Amino acid sequence: MDRSLRAPQDIKYIVEELDNINETVNLEAISKLHRIAKHSEEFRPTVFDNLCSFVRKVTSEEEYRMRERPSFKIQNILNLLVADETERVIYKDIPADLHESYLQRAILKGADLRGADLKAVNLSKSNLKGASLRGADLSLADLRGADLRGADLRGAYIKGADLSSANLSKATLGKANLKGSNLSKANLSETDLNGTNLNGANLCEAYLGEANLSNANLNRADLSRADLRAVNLSKANLNGANLAGSNLRGTNLSEADMSKANLSQANLRGALLIRTNLSEANLSRAELSKASLSKADLKGADLSGATFRLAIMSEADLSGADLSEADLTEVYMNDANLSEANLENSCLTGAKMGWALLIRTNLSGANLSKVNLGGAILSGTNLTGANLSGANLSEANLSKSDLSKSDLSNADMRGTNLSPANLSEAFIDRPDWISKLQDWKCTGIEDIERKYEVIESKKDGQALYRIREKVKLSKTSGKKPARAVKKKPANK
Repeated sequence: MDRSLRAPQDIKYIVEELDNINETVNLEAISKLHRIAKHSEEFRPTVFDNLCSFVRKVTSEEEYRMRERPSFKIQNILNLLVADETERVIYKDIPADLHESYLQRAILKGADLRGADLKAVNLSKSNLKGASLRGADLSLADLRGADLRGADLRGAYIKGADLSSANLSKATLGKANLKGSNLSKANLSETDLNGTNLNGANLCEAYLGEANLSNANLNRADLSRADLRAVNLSKANLNGANLAGSNLRGTNLSEADMSKANLSQANLRGALLIRTNLSEANLSRAELSKASLSKADLKGADLSGATFRLAIMSEADLSGADLSEADLTEVYMNDANLSEANLENSCLTGAKMGWALLIRTNLSGANLSKVNLGGAILSGTNLTGANLSGANLSEANLSKSDLSKSDLSNADMRGTNLSPANLSEAFIDRPDWISKLQDWKCTGIEDIERKYEVIESKKDGQALYRIREKVKLSKTSGKKPARAVKKKPANK
C-alpha cells in the first residue's frame, strides 16, 4: 500500500470525499479508509472515529431522518465497523461512538458493540439478534420493536430507553441498568435479568415467561397485566410495584420484597411465596390456590375476596390483614398469626389452623365448618354468626370470644377454654350440651351453667337446639319465657 495514504492530512482528505455527491466516490473513500486501518494499527482508531463521526453527521440531518432504513453508504460503514465478522476484527476493542445516530431498521445482527456509546440512538425495528452490547450506553435509546434475541446486554446502561414491543427473548441483561425504561409489550421470555435494575420501569403487558429476575430491582415498576408465568423472582425487590392483573402462575417469589405492591386480581396459582414480604400489599380478588406462603409476611395486607384454596400458609403472619370474603377452603395455616385480622364472611371450610393465633380476630359470619382449630388461641375473637359445625376446637382458647348466633353443632369442644365467652343464641346439636362441657373438661363451665340454658329451635328447617341467657319472669309481664329443655342424664 502507498505509504502516502497513511498521513493524517491524507486521511482528512479522504474523509472529505465521503461528502461527495457522487456515491461511487463515497464508497471508494470508505474503502480507502478501511484499507488504511487494515495496514496501519497507528491510524486505526483515527479511521474508526472518523467513520463513526460521519455516520452521526449524516444521520442527524432532517432529510435523512425521513428514511425508513439506513442508506447503502451508512449500512456499508456499519458492516465494516461492527457488523461484518471478517472485517470488524481489525477494530476490536475500539468502542463505537454512534450517539444520537438515526439507524432505524439497521441490520446489526451479531454486531460487536461492546462498550459503545449509543446514547439516544434510534435503532427502532433494527436487527440486533445475537449482538454484543455488553457495557454499552443505550440510555434514552429508541429500540422500539427491535430484534434483540440472544443479545448480550450485561452491564449495559439502558436507563430511560424505549424498548416497547422489542424482542429480547433469551437475551442476557445481568446487572444492566434499565431504570425508568419502557418495556411494555416486550418479549423477555427466558431472558436473564439477574440483578438487573428495573426501578420504575414500564413492563405493562410484557411477556417474561421463564425469565430469571432473581435479585432484580423492580421497585415501583409497572408489571400490570404482564405474563410472568414460571419466572424466577426470588429475592427480587418489588416494593410498591404494580402487578395488577398479572399472570404469576407457578412463579418463584420466595424471599422477595413485595411490600405495598399492587397484586389485585393477579393470578398466583401455585406460586412460591415462601418468606416473601407482602406487608400492606394489595391482593384483593387475587388467585392464590395451591400457592406456598409459608412464613410469608402479610401484615396489614388487603386480601379481601382473594382465593387461597389448598394454599400452604403455615407460620405466615397475617396480623391486621383484611381477608373479608376470602376463600380459604382447606388451606393449611398451622401456627399462622391472624391476630386482629378481618375474616368477616370468609370461607375456611376444612382449613387446618392448629395452634394458630387469632387474638381479637373478626370471624363474624365466617364459614368454619370442619375447620381444625385445635390448640388455637381465639381470645377476644368475634365469631358472631360464624359456622363452626363439625369444627375441631379441642384445647382451643376462646376466652372473651363472642360466639353469639354461631353454629357449634357437632363441634369438638374437648378441653376448650370458654371462660368467659358469649354463647347467647348459639346453635348446638344436643339438649345436654351444657352439661356435657363437664365431660369435655372445658374451662368456664360454672359461669355457663349459671348464665345459660338450652331451648329447642330450628335452623334452615332442621331441628336444632339453641343456647340462650336465662331469664326471670317479670312481675309486670304476663308472658312466660320459652320452656327450657329438660336436661337428660349424661350417659355413663
